[in-house]
Amino acid sequence: METAVSWVAETLDYEALQPAAAARAAALRPLPGESSLALRLGHCRTLVKLVSTVLAAAATGATAAAMQAAIDWLVGWRNAALQRFYNASLLQAYAAQLAISCCLVLGAAGAVQAFAPRAAGGGVTWVMAVLNGNAVGGLFTPLAFAVKWCGSVAVLGASLCLGVEAPMVHLGACLASMACRADQRLWAALGRQRWLHRLLAGRRKGAELPADAASLALAAGGWQHENREEREAVSAGAAAGIAAAFGAPIGGVLFSLEEACSVWSRRIAWRCFIACTIAVVTHSQLNRNAAGGLLSAQLRPLAPLEWARQAPLLLAVSAGGGVLGAAFNRLRLAARPLRARAKHHAGRVREAACVAAATVTAIAVLSATVGSCLPVPAVWEQPGWVQHTCPPGHYNDLATAWLSPPVWSIRTLISLGTREEPLGQALYYTPASLAAMAAAYLPLFAASAALAVPGGLFMPSLLLGGAAGAVAGSALRAALPGWGIQPGLYALCSATAVLGGVFRSSISLVVLMTEATGTLAPMLGVILAVITANACAVLLGTEGVYESELEAEIRLNYLAQDPSPRLARLVAEQLMASPVEGLPRVVPVAVARDLLRASRHHGFPVFDPAHGSGEAGKFRADGFIMRSQLEMLLAAPDAYCDAHGRYLHAPPDIDAFEEGLAAAMAYRLAHASSEGQLAGLGSPAGAAAAAGAAGSASSALRQPLLAGQRSRRRGLGHVAPAPPSPFEQPVTLHLNLGPFMDTAPMSVRLDTPATRVHALFVSLSLRHLLVVDEANRAHGMITRRDLAHAAGSLLRERSIVQQAAVLLDPDMERPLNSG
Repeated sequence: METAVSWVAETLDYEALQPAAAARAAALRPLPGESSLALRLGHCRTLVKLVSTVLAAAATGATAAAMQAAIDWLVGWRNAALQRFYNASLLQAYAAQLAISCCLVLGAAGAVQAFAPRAAGGGVTWVMAVLNGNAVGGLFTPLAFAVKWCGSVAVLGASLCLGVEAPMVHLGACLASMACRADQRLWAALGRQRWLHRLLAGRRKGAELPADAASLALAAGGWQHENREEREAVSAGAAAGIAAAFGAPIGGVLFSLEEACSVWSRRIAWRCFIACTIAVVTHSQLNRNAAGGLLSAQLRPLAPLEWARQAPLLLAVSAGGGVLGAAFNRLRLAARPLRARAKHHAGRVREAACVAAATVTAIAVLSATVGSCLPVPAVWEQPGWVQHTCPPGHYNDLATAWLSPPVWSIRTLISLGTREEPLGQALYYTPASLAAMAAAYLPLFAASAALAVPGGLFMPSLLLGGAAGAVAGSALRAALPGWGIQPGLYALCSATAVLGGVFRSSISLVVLMTEATGTLAPMLGVILAVITANACAVLLGTEGVYESELEAEIRLNYLAQDPSPRLARLVAEQLMASPVEGLPRVVPVAVARDLLRASRHHGFPVFDPAHGSGEAGKFRADGFIMRSQLEMLLAAPDAYCDAHGRYLHAPPDIDAFEEGLAAAMAYRLAHASSEGQLAGLGSPAGAAAAAGAAGSASSALRQPLLAGQRSRRRGLGHVAPAPPSPFEQPVTLHLNLGPFMDTAPMSVRLDTPATRVHALFVSLSLRHLLVVDEANRAHGMITRRDLAHAAGSLLRERSIVQQAAVLLDPDMERPLNSG
């Protein structure tokens, strides 16, 4: 159980490590026939990733279908059980509904707090943070997946004002991440197989294969940077999740582009498109109700004159929806100080139960006092209605709208006035019932957000806006009988406007709603609703849910696509952490060990003592080396050298030794722990792979690497002992950083505008950036955390909260060169 939330998200390395030895191997030592074999290996690796993407997408579609089937069954069972109590007395029915809802919510909240804290909420914010470069532990684990799926079903069964569309984004990202890790392990195993290399090399006589399994793995690129591959997979998984939920493949791609991803490329676009298509097809095959879109409705197309005549009315209704969305965001923020703290598990569970009880009470009271008994329409084929205390053949309209599956309720609202639900003398919902539901739903919706249970905000936004829009559409239809007004169109526009006001989305929302309805007829109305809702949110000064949550989460170092206005007045010199600690090219082992003990920084500039001292601003930055590289060098006694950089135990092939160790370093950095510290090589298999990579140069390096893993688990105070000196006089042990440092680190000048620094971090997915003067002398370092703190928030209070958090949380103290 997570007993505290004092962690601070570490940042991920999305840029591949480029040690000098690895670059030298790639540029100067190509193997005979390597180019053709490398090309075929690359095609084979692409095929493995394609299969992984397809399988993850199919699993995402199946997950969505299974979740919807489970929700339909659970809601149907609950309504059938409640109906037996309705036939007895309302008090018994209320007690039964209260017991069912509280039990389901307590189970979901307890599972979240006890097993998977990252499964709470929709999960989209956490996915966005990961894709932005933050390492969030426990987000993409099988346990988080199971708790998220079961909790989402339980929450819908408890009638909380939450939905499953945002959880599907998290679930799709989970499946994609797990599939990506599986295909990486598979490729690491395949890359060491000689038969695969022989098969891909063909019968060409000039092709020579590497000598051992470790060299085969290096030739296959098994050590290549894997954070970047997982980022692409998670981007596709998130897109597939929302696409499967709405039945909108293009909308899923645009959602990933507009909301989830911080970095976009043609490769990511293709992967997202394939994943969304497979997920939607799979879901539609397994769930016949999703074949025409989540909210399929046969709305009548309007003629141009009708659009011109009804446009002002649609704009007015959409403005009302935008105001409702902005009001929800205001209420959500106002309720934040009243929430139980995340580490208070009993308080979080109790809070969820109290909101469930309030929701059940509102449903029971309004259904009994405001709900009306109406005859069941003949066009309602699916038995989703709730009879309540009405006579046979009748349904309670308010209870039906609230207790039926949310998708079914929204479909009935946006279908008012269509061929599926023609309006005669009677309405399917009375305006009084819909108005009462919307009035009660808004505060309960705000209270349900940020509970310790899985659940998203898409469906509740649609249901709230649909109820309000249906009231307005019905009133306009009664007032203007000759205009051919479809209340369902106004319900759809109002629902879209509420979504736009809550999330501040634009293009992706238009496409999602158009594909979800399965028709192009309401597209113009949807576009007007999105524009109007965003304008209302701007005028009312409210941010979208994702942006406000990311700004409030001080543990994350999130960089928005557009730089904050505060950065326009700053330069790199004002952002950097200084002084910066540097290392000489040939550094004594004792100095390197003491530096790692005393500093928490994850990277250090490297300088040549001939070009200046180690004092900040007085040495020329010749390269950059990561903390993990220093740890591996300290754990490999064969890499020790004298003060001139000569190895004490020179391997038979120095170049091969350095190239193998550089590859092992890259492998380890790709498998860095997400808990804030680089922890060993992760697993015995990972340790063996990294040791094998270095072993292609010297088999003696394997045991030191494994010993280094054990020593790191005990702490840096137990680094592997140094080998005896071959010289008669004692030799001070040194490390030669030249072959392993990055000789082309990114850097900026002192007077570089902060907005340009922000653009570099976002576009290149940087973790840190050197600040140098005109002579390339290092003056400081800028990390993502430095930049995120400097950008701040539109709310000045955040800086006070951050300062308090720094005092309370030692993981957040500066200097922030830890990246």
